[in-house]
Amino acid sequence: MLTADHIDARRKGLELILKPLDERTLEEAHDLAEAYIATAHAHVGQTREALDAAWEPLDIGARNRKLALGLKKLVDDACSFDADDTLDPAVIRRSVFLLAAERRRAREDMRPFDRNAVFADVAAQLGRPPSTLDAALFSDLRGEHVLRAAPTMNAASLVEAYELGRAQGVLLRAVRVTCEIESRSPGSLRAFFAWLKFHRLLFTVARQNEATLTLVIDGPFSMFESVTKYGLRLALVLPALRALDRWSLVADVRWGKERESLVFRMSSGDASERAPSVVAPHLSDEVQALLDGLNTLAASKSPWRAEVATVLLDHPGLGVCIPDLALRHIGGGPPVYVEVLGFWSREAVWQRVELAQRGLGARVVFCASARLRVSPEVLAEEIPAALYVYKGKPSARALLERVERIAGV
Repeated sequence: MLTADHIDARRKGLELILKPLDERTLEEAHDLAEAYIATAHAHVGQTREALDAAWEPLDIGARNRKLALGLKKLVDDACSFDADDTLDPAVIRRSVFLLAAERRRAREDMRPFDRNAVFADVAAQLGRPPSTLDAALFSDLRGEHVLRAAPTMNAASLVEAYELGRAQGVLLRAVRVTCEIESRSPGSLRAFFAWLKFHRLLFTVARQNEATLTLVIDGPFSMFESVTKYGLRLALVLPALRALDRWSLVADVRWGKERESLVFRMSSGDASERAPSVVAPHLSDEVQALLDGLNTLAASKSPWRAEVATVLLDHPGLGVCIPDLALRHIGGGPPVYVEVLGFWSREAVWQRVELAQRGLGARVVFCASARLRVSPEVLAEEIPAALYVYKGKPSARALLERVERIAGV
């Protein structure tokens, strides 16, 4: 993932603008990309230190330094390095240094110290060939890690990843992101929201008109913990956003050393945008565990069948609910939907409570972690919805109890 150090951006008024990649810059980017990738392939089996040394002349010769560093960062991220895990470098160092110190103290003349003899003796103690010890002595250091596999991408895909990575790097500094989205495909829309939930992003959705949804996502700099981790999750959603038919994005960011408040904009109409990526839906760990548990119960004569939900529940003027699962009774009747809010904010739970009280036109069980400090009694029994508050992980059996209550079976 690129960071602010790899991004050539400038301030224009109160907006943050990414410097466009003109024809000359794109040509340089492709040349550098080919050189970085080719150098990596030529150094498979060698250390990271050797690869970094081979890349250094390319860095120095680059006209655009941030471009060069960004491309190299992406190539480095795509490389596979590892240390020799057959030997413990700490054990080898301790054995070699202790024996060497003992031999030096025991010397009675000024003959040169026999380094090879020390390695041979330690190798014999460890049951290893002496030739392997010297290489393993500092193999736990980053520079000594060995390149096992070079990137499989070509120069064109690397440059495309760099262009996308610049915008993702900006989103690492976001306080809030507001999107307007449109999609003719319900599957693409569901896949987009599945990505949001899979990455545990905090968001609210409201319908602006028949075709457009407005989405507000909390950014990493709106939180007091895990800024980097949450920022990476937010940045990873950008490819899913690009898969929609039409979209626009406005991000409030904190930029530079002074954390200056600026606005960053992107849209599907940007000239820099490439063809949208194909996005496959994902389930969060909590939802997948519930689905697996419900399927296990179904196999042991439960009358309920669970599947991934494919609908959006909309209350005009109030908000949109995106259920994760749909449960159908084998005897028929309308489904009961389930939305898991275990990692969300208390505000999100109260919004769902209000949606249920105003009427969603469907039966829903909302699952919320006890960490959010909400009570299941906030939803009255006459409302066709329930709030399941759980500790630790949600239970499929406990969920079914709530489903059967609001289904009246």
